[in-house]
Amino acid sequence: MKASRGKELGPGVGLGFVLAFVLLAIFIAGSGYLYYSRYAANYRTEMGNQLSAIGQLKAEQLATWRAQRRGDASSLLMNGAFAALAERFLDDPGDSPADGELRSWLASYQVYTQYDEVRLLDAHGVTRLSVPPAAPPLSLAVAQQLPEVLQSGRAGLVDFYRTDSDQAIRLTVLIPIRGRDRATVVGIVTLRVDPAVSLYPFISRWPTASTSAETLLVRRDGSDALFLNELKYQKDTALTLRIPLASQDVPAVKAALGETGVVEGVDYRGVRVLADVRAVPDSPWFLVARMDLAEIYAPLRQRLWQTVMLVGVALLGTGAGLAFFLRHREARLYRERAEAAEAQRASELRYRRLFESAKDGILILDAETGTIVDVNPFLVELLGFSPEELLGKRVWELGFLQDIVANGANFAELQQKEYVRYEDMPLETADGRRIEVEFISNVYLVNRQKVVQCSIRDITERRRAEEEVERVSEELKRSNRDLEQFAYVASHDLQEPLRMVSSYVQLLAQRYEGQLDDKARKYINYAVDGAVRMQQLIEDLLTYSRVGTRGGPLESIDSDPALTAALQNLGKLIEESGAVITRGKLPFVRANAPQLSQVFQNLLSNAIKFHGEAQPRVHVSAEDKGCEWVFSVKDNGIGIDPQYKDRVFVIFQRLHTRQEFPGTGIGLAMCKRIVERHGGRMWFESEPGKGSTFYFSVLK
Repeated sequence: MKASRGKELGPGVGLGFVLAFVLLAIFIAGSGYLYYSRYAANYRTEMGNQLSAIGQLKAEQLATWRAQRRGDASSLLMNGAFAALAERFLDDPGDSPADGELRSWLASYQVYTQYDEVRLLDAHGVTRLSVPPAAPPLSLAVAQQLPEVLQSGRAGLVDFYRTDSDQAIRLTVLIPIRGRDRATVVGIVTLRVDPAVSLYPFISRWPTASTSAETLLVRRDGSDALFLNELKYQKDTALTLRIPLASQDVPAVKAALGETGVVEGVDYRGVRVLADVRAVPDSPWFLVARMDLAEIYAPLRQRLWQTVMLVGVALLGTGAGLAFFLRHREARLYRERAEAAEAQRASELRYRRLFESAKDGILILDAETGTIVDVNPFLVELLGFSPEELLGKRVWELGFLQDIVANGANFAELQQKEYVRYEDMPLETADGRRIEVEFISNVYLVNRQKVVQCSIRDITERRRAEEEVERVSEELKRSNRDLEQFAYVASHDLQEPLRMVSSYVQLLAQRYEGQLDDKARKYINYAVDGAVRMQQLIEDLLTYSRVGTRGGPLESIDSDPALTAALQNLGKLIEESGAVITRGKLPFVRANAPQLSQVFQNLLSNAIKFHGEAQPRVHVSAEDKGCEWVFSVKDNGIGIDPQYKDRVFVIFQRLHTRQEFPGTGIGLAMCKRIVERHGGRMWFESEPGKGSTFYFSVLK
């Protein structure tokens, strides 16, 4: 009976195992296929995103480079001193001082902004000066664009071209020089760029490790896509290699036709590639960041074999007779392990990318032994030691780190502390140079292994800059002290003889009272008035010179009492003029109260003094502008002609005679200097006959 039951159950159980095996096999195979498909799709997306990020970075670098060229052109275009000097030389080539100053000026552009040739042309396109002096004739490509710049008066850029003299590839910035009337172009400055020095190097650099990756710069030239830089796999391609726009499977052609994003295609070698194509902003250029599909898909082929092997192992395990639930658990375990391995690989890949592209030197140490297990390229470049000279050594065996880890016992500090930081640590490079670095170490767990990451940052230039700033600051303080002492001594020594002149002239008038005619008395009055005005000018100059040194500290104050103090000081003037002063709600600001009151007093005094026929009306208010308050003093006075906008804040500059409006012309200059001491700025808006509004800002 038992034997019969066993026979009945045997085929059913076997069929169940077979059915379970088949179902599980289908499940495992399908899971492997879906896993691989999903991984492949994600991997391609990730590679596309990487190419897109690199393409965007390169395009932004190129746009920045072009903006810098426009900035150079703008600075020279707006430089009135340079334009006047150039016009003076062009009018008189024999003017040796002008010739020397111009050569020095042009040479500075060549040295500091990396132009290989700078010229000054007259309005006929004839070279009048050049740096270097022995420059060849102007290339035809540049000469053809001179008329447009002369006519428009705007700067231009001669895009990639070959010079007539040596067929070298260059770009040239054309900058018109305006004459004294600012309407006539009297000459042109040309700034020639060697792209092999300032443009091609950062185009060719690739931020990650790759054997086939490359960046291409092209522009549309008629019915072709013209390559502008030298290529990795083909020489002499710049301004030579052309691909017809009809070849629309080529990424460079796609870019020239306006397509953007990640695309597949055939590159100039006939090789299938994945590329990011995009236009360079504000330029006729297009950028292609590409990588061979063979290199991109190599890890996928390896992953495919891994997936096949995993499926085979799962099927073999199922065939060994494991129960359905055990088989299901094992398959799930395999999937979890595969996903964990993928997550770990992705994490390691991200870390490796950061590690390789970091702009700090990085050493990875075994936390137990102090052995160097990895070193990034930047540290190799910074110190000049090859990776072989560093890997496998104990950290205390590196001479340049003796100040931190002199022996195995010192290493315990890096082992035990999660974070160690040293500043201003001197290191000696392989070639004997001394540099200042910042050293930071952190302890991590990587794959259950404790490691110490040491970051080494070169701060040599930063320290030099800080020292230079400190030196200049001390020099400025010393200069200010000297100037203040000079102003004090000068004012004291000048006022003494002025007082004597005034006193003796007045005594002369008293002594000979009745013996002098009207003309003599007028002359004496002139002398006394001149001496008094000279004394006032000296006192104002001394006050002006002490704004920055005798102003007192800045602190948080209520600006309302400062305005009240100014109004009290002007009480008599307000009463005599019948002025109406109104005020808005004023804020707390960071300022010196007496100096802020002085600003209010000077502005209110001017508003009352320069009134028209109407009763003077002045309104004081403030507006919150985020990190600062902007105060305004608005009046209904005579206003200021726009032609005087550059003279208003200049010391001792007057727009009216003393007979019309008394004063020394120092009030607004004093206000501007006080506001600038407070870290603010000062300006005005005005319309003749309709009043003026003076603005100044103060930090919160």
